[in-house]
Amino acid sequence: MALFDAYGRPVDTGLLKEEQAAATFSGIRNIYSIMHPSIGITPEKLNAILRQSELGDPYLFLELCEDMEEKDLHYLSVLSTRKQTVAQLDITVKPASSSAEDKMAADLVRDMLVENGDFNVQAALFDILDAIGKGFSATEIIWDQQSTEWAPVALKWRDPRWFMFDWISGNMILVRTLRTDGQGLLRGLEGSLVEYNKGDARIGIQPATEPLAPYKFITHFSKAKSGLPIRGGLSRAASWVYMFKTFIMKDWVTFAERFGMPARVGKYGPGASSGDRELLLRAAAALGSDAAAILPEGMEIEFLEVKSSGGGRSQSIYEQAAVYFDSAMSKAVLGQTLTTEMPGRGGGSRAAAQVHADVRRDILAWDAVRVAESLNRDLVKPIVDLNLGERRRYPLITLGLPDDQDMKVFSDVVGTLVDRGLKVGQRAILDKVGLPAPVQGEAVLQPRTSISEKAPEPDDTNAPDDLLDEAPVQPTPHVRKRTTNRKTRRNRARPDTLAIEAGATRMSEEWELVMGPLVDPLQRSIAQARDLPDVKKRLAEAVPEMNTDDLVERLARAGFAVRAAGRMGARLS
Repeated sequence: MALFDAYGRPVDTGLLKEEQAAATFSGIRNIYSIMHPSIGITPEKLNAILRQSELGDPYLFLELCEDMEEKDLHYLSVLSTRKQTVAQLDITVKPASSSAEDKMAADLVRDMLVENGDFNVQAALFDILDAIGKGFSATEIIWDQQSTEWAPVALKWRDPRWFMFDWISGNMILVRTLRTDGQGLLRGLEGSLVEYNKGDARIGIQPATEPLAPYKFITHFSKAKSGLPIRGGLSRAASWVYMFKTFIMKDWVTFAERFGMPARVGKYGPGASSGDRELLLRAAAALGSDAAAILPEGMEIEFLEVKSSGGGRSQSIYEQAAVYFDSAMSKAVLGQTLTTEMPGRGGGSRAAAQVHADVRRDILAWDAVRVAESLNRDLVKPIVDLNLGERRRYPLITLGLPDDQDMKVFSDVVGTLVDRGLKVGQRAILDKVGLPAPVQGEAVLQPRTSISEKAPEPDDTNAPDDLLDEAPVQPTPHVRKRTTNRKTRRNRARPDTLAIEAGATRMSEEWELVMGPLVDPLQRSIAQARDLPDVKKRLAEAVPEMNTDDLVERLARAGFAVRAAGRMGARLS
């Protein structure tokens, strides 16, 4: 049965056993063809590099991206942070449906990618996310066929310099190669510049390139903006900031070298010869680096501190410019700045820091969605197709975001809802807290028995029903005991006193249920507020949502019961 990849291309299983984009020693894909275009970067040179990438050859641009990560520590930090955060997310495989076939396909993918100790796709996520800076990444899948089962055994990062884009759509990745016959990847390809239909688009194959073999690569595009993939990476926008920051750092180092050390002025007498003056000049120069010199008697060197009203300001200009460019890079990569540096004036409020953290989490969620999409298209589908055949629906890989919810608060809320009669499934709670369900026969933890369950409460059948409902009070046995307080002895056995005490106890035990509808809207408003003014605004809006019906009804019933018990006690006294 013929198989077709996600782009509608026929799959040649014979090509799956070969490495299509492996490095070569002397060919077109060698690791020694390094030009370091960042050396002597100028606006004209940078513009030419970017223009060349747009015209079909991104080689120098991709090398510039590599140089930026090596030379700009701040850019390396924020870019690595974004990639590492996604790479640490938990991978979950969900079946397409509850049918037996879909569950079997999900189990196959889970066994190969998640639960396989020798191979874990999570380790390759960092390399796949190289697309964040460069706009795209191509990770080659190394397949192994054991008996009749196809399984990925490795995911190898391939140097993006070894790839290009087609000349017509600009969206299809081509691998650089000296072979121009297409190796059977496309039917009817002849010559080095050809066209072939991929769906409704026409693809132009550049010279010395060929299309990627179906089911051989995980191609990931991480676009910072809409448009061509080669123009969608963050490094393209950050390259201008990198260049200007390079200028600033060079000038700053020159300024520090010139004004960071006091000027040295040598003084010689009227009768000094030219040789003496030359000796004094060498001695003054040596003090700048060697901090030691010898002079004839009668000569001296004076150190002059450079004092200029503009000197300190000039130094602060360099620092402010460097901080500004770092802040711009943080905004471009992480969407905010408070998780990378503190503001210079006034610090940062907790509310502002929370907002910035939420922005960063939104970017994390989007990266997780895009990576999962690439894995489902280029890895999950081939695994299922090669082993189980093509189908209409496939299992889905999802990357789970860390849960920021406080488990104690969550358990308290769930406990309150269950007490109010809400039916909550045990499996859902176990998944939430990350605990497995107990197997049959396994010893399980038991709830600790409270003191109230061990000791029965007193009851009095003469107390009002409204007050003693669901809280029976056992009659207190009459014990003859001498006491100096006649009224106290009488109240111990009086039903009106017992009824009032039982009602007060019940109200104190159920205060959370009573106050919940009244306090919950206020707590939600405070939790959702960004700052103090927002808290005041939300509290005012939450007042109409405060429900006092249960509290009023319980107070009325308690008041009636207390009055009835009081009248009954007055008759007994």
